[in-house]
Amino acid sequence: MEIGSQVKLNTFNETIVSPDKCEPHENYWALIGSTGIISSPINSRGRVLVTFDVNVINLGLDCHNQVSNSLLILLSDLEVL
Repeated sequence: MEIGSQVKLNTFNETIVSPDKCEPHENYWALIGSTGIISSPINSRGRVLVTFDVNVINLGLDCHNQVSNSLLILLSDLEVL
C-alpha cells in the first residue's frame, strides 16, 4: 500500500467487534466499512495514517493526529480499493 491509495477499513485492531468496556469516544469499530486515503508511509508499528472520508470527530471519536480526520491504522485492517 502506498501513500495516496484509497482504502476501506474492514476491521479495527484486527477485530470486527469492540471490547465490552469500550468508551464511546474510543469506539473506532464504528468506522468499519468507511473509506479513506493513506497519507503516510508505514511506521515501525505496522500502521499507516488514514485520512477518512467521514468526519471522525463528528462521530464522537477522539482524533489526536496532526492531520485532521485521520487515524493510525494497522495495514492488516485495510483493503485497497
